[in-house]
Amino acid sequence: MKTNKYNLLFTCALVSQFFVSCTQDNIDKVNAPIAYEPIGGFENSDDIASADLVSKMSFENNLTDSKGAISNILGTNIAYAVGAKGNAYNGSSTQERYFTGNASTALTGLNSFTFSFWMNTANTVDPAVAGQGKGAQGIFSIVRPTEFWGALNVFMENPDAAFPNRIRLKVNLENGRAGVAWGSWGPIINIDNNINRWMHVVFSYDAATSRFSAYVNGELASNLGSFPYAPAAGVNGTTIFYADNPGSLDNSNNAPRFGDFQMAGINGKLVIGTHPFETTPALNNGTPQDWATSYAGLLDELRIYKSALTPSDIRFLFQLESDGR
Repeated sequence: MKTNKYNLLFTCALVSQFFVSCTQDNIDKVNAPIAYEPIGGFENSDDIASADLVSKMSFENNLTDSKGAISNILGTNIAYAVGAKGNAYNGSSTQERYFTGNASTALTGLNSFTFSFWMNTANTVDPAVAGQGKGAQGIFSIVRPTEFWGALNVFMENPDAAFPNRIRLKVNLENGRAGVAWGSWGPIINIDNNINRWMHVVFSYDAATSRFSAYVNGELASNLGSFPYAPAAGVNGTTIFYADNPGSLDNSNNAPRFGDFQMAGINGKLVIGTHPFETTPALNNGTPQDWATSYAGLLDELRIYKSALTPSDIRFLFQLESDGR
């Protein structure tokens, strides 16, 4: 009985080793890696509106625009950190940090557009005492050399003391098209309770409908405000721009719509990470301001499209990039 017992144990061990070996071979040598399920029919984030993606910067320890719309890039004190997907551009609250480049007509000729990026940042700091990292933080601007503001500007506005957990992200368009009396529109995307955490931000403009829309983490932003006749609590993520005074939120003056967006007075330069008047030397006719500074947070996966993406595509983009795809 003793001999039979040991024979049985030996046989079981051989059988077990055989099955483990077969399983390992099956996993490692026979089967292909398990494919991800498509999201919205897309395997990868780059598949979404691929023909309209004109600029993409992933900040994988470099400032390369993989689509080539931004060239001759010059960086000042550039640094990187762990991002939402791979690495990210790392701003600074203590050191001037930004980069400049030449923008191709793919960017300077934008009419309808979508900007998409991930950001992770503390709030802005009241610039009562001026200094690096305090005040409105510049993120993106297409330069107009003889004007203070660029043709298209993105920055974190100064904080609102009444809402200390609110990030106020301003998007400013300067429409140079003839006949546009109200050429400047600058809504603010108010983002609550997302300080120091990664969030996906998208904003778009559709020239055919004059509709501006903003999204946070794949959904319409809950509070879009600070544009003419906006209610105090803002609107739910989308509004119409007008070429003249609309008189009310629902356009009681029957004003014409904003329509085609045309950049005027530009010189093909752009800056990312600060304002054009905060660079050294300034890229426009301005000078450094006590209330303004360079961006102090993290920035990742900056994408610019020459169309207004659909709400479903924006949701799919958020999901795919969240999945590392």
